[in-house]
Amino acid sequence: MPDDRTPARRNALLVDVTQAAAEVSRLVHEAHDLHLPVEPGVRPGRDALVRWAVLLEDVIPPAHGLGSM
Repeated sequence: MPDDRTPARRNALLVDVTQAAAEVSRLVHEAHDLHLPVEPGVRPGRDALVRWAVLLEDVIPPAHGLGSM
């Protein structure tokens, strides 16, 4: 049986994954602006984070009321 902190930990995971995807995106744009190369696999990795965040949002109920974060 899950402990009382499970919903909070699930929501924290969703926030962390969403923020990680946003940060990777920001860094890719910054590298592009500075004419720096982006290693192969970075963009697909960011896309995987986005997909994971969407899936998590689908299976983790919202913390308060209806709707998403």
